[in-house]
Amino acid sequence: MTTAARYPARLFSALILSAVSGCAWFGDTTTQRAEIAAVPALSRTLADAKSSASADAAWPQANWWESFNIPALNQLIETALAGNPDFKAAAARLRQSQAMVDAQAAELYPTVEANVSFSAQRFSANSTQAKLAGENFRQLLINPLILRYHLDFWGRDQAALEAAVGRSLAVDAELADAKLLLATSVAAGYFDLVTASEKLAIAERIVTDSEALLNLHQIRLTSGLVAEAPVLQAKMALHGARQQVADLRAEVALQKNLLATLAGQGPDWGRGIVPANGVPPKSLALPADLPLRLLAHRPDVTAARLRVQAAAQEIKVAETAFYPDINLIAFTGLHSVSLTDVLLQGSSLAYAVGPSIEFPLFEGGRLRANLSYQQAAYDAAVEHYNASLLHAVQEVADALTRWREIDSRIAEQTQSVSNAVDTKDLAISLNRNGLNDRTDLMQADLEADRQRLRISALQGRHFNVAVQLIKALGGGFNDTGNDHQKLSHAH
Repeated sequence: MTTAARYPARLFSALILSAVSGCAWFGDTTTQRAEIAAVPALSRTLADAKSSASADAAWPQANWWESFNIPALNQLIETALAGNPDFKAAAARLRQSQAMVDAQAAELYPTVEANVSFSAQRFSANSTQAKLAGENFRQLLINPLILRYHLDFWGRDQAALEAAVGRSLAVDAELADAKLLLATSVAAGYFDLVTASEKLAIAERIVTDSEALLNLHQIRLTSGLVAEAPVLQAKMALHGARQQVADLRAEVALQKNLLATLAGQGPDWGRGIVPANGVPPKSLALPADLPLRLLAHRPDVTAARLRVQAAAQEIKVAETAFYPDINLIAFTGLHSVSLTDVLLQGSSLAYAVGPSIEFPLFEGGRLRANLSYQQAAYDAAVEHYNASLLHAVQEVADALTRWREIDSRIAEQTQSVSNAVDTKDLAISLNRNGLNDRTDLMQADLEADRQRLRISALQGRHFNVAVQLIKALGGGFNDTGNDHQKLSHAH
């Protein structure tokens, strides 16, 4: 081979080597990447909950709301999952991400297309085309087969596909989190409606009894049996009771409006919601493997983990941009300036095949900027995962704390209701024996209703705390592909 013949080959080899050594252009590699946090300790928190919880229960089921035995609640949640616009938008985003995976997967395969073009041209007599000056001709190009194939030597397309898959799986987990948030919001709103309705019924009885007590005091005032002070006190108590009824009526209406909106319906639809009592959870039940498998049962943490993995693949894609990009291009067809011989003469046959190589020599810092951007995006994804992990553990700890609080308060308030009922029974007995007047009996009856009003509110919180605990435990979500250790080896 002559020196002249060897020169292009040497130049080509030098360009390849300089491009392959592009990893030296990756910029600052000394910046410490964000690190995946370990699962925060839960042992002491769980130990404190053992006094009021068993540790042999299963994780919540997918349709956890059915455990409350309220058909109306089941129907309401099903309606919300089918009609809530925000949830539908989340489902649409999942379909978008799945389509992007298909589009990215197509990059791994060659593309084949056909092309036909026809043009009529005339070269100017005064142009640089002196040989064809003033000539008219028609050109016909028929390319029934054009092949393009990207040779993924550096794994860019594969990394981009894995990133797209990771993002799609993250959106899938986010859809599960949206479903959990919607279902728990509906359940919490429903139990608030039940509580408000029960409190409204008690408050209306209090208003009725307060009016009767005021009438009794007014009769006695007219008869000169009492002073005016008891009448004024009875009036103030009645005004307060009526205000409470007004507040509770508004609360019932607002809760129905909220539930209608969550269900994707209008306020008139919400007026038809009839609250029904359910079966409150008798005791708190925690899964025995709560600390170990918490990550696999939290859709928000799973989504954050998958986005970390996708961000790591995006770094690989950005790194491959520093290497030569090689495409294989081939075509075969018929090219002619004569319409009559294009199909009749073999001389019109045209074909070509060969690689197309692009070398990133000078990009003005664009490639390094993109790599730095992807590395920063990875760090942000890691820190978001760490924050999601802390939030998940906090939700579990908060739910346990609230459970212990509500459990103790309900126990104490139950005793208060029992004492108030005993006081009322005693007042009835004394009244029958003529040892007290009707005022004491009516006061005892009012106090019993006030104590029932308090325990009704606590029982409503009992349901809501149960819902919060179910949400903290993931609400039936189960990520079988969860592997916390994989993140430790991320880019």
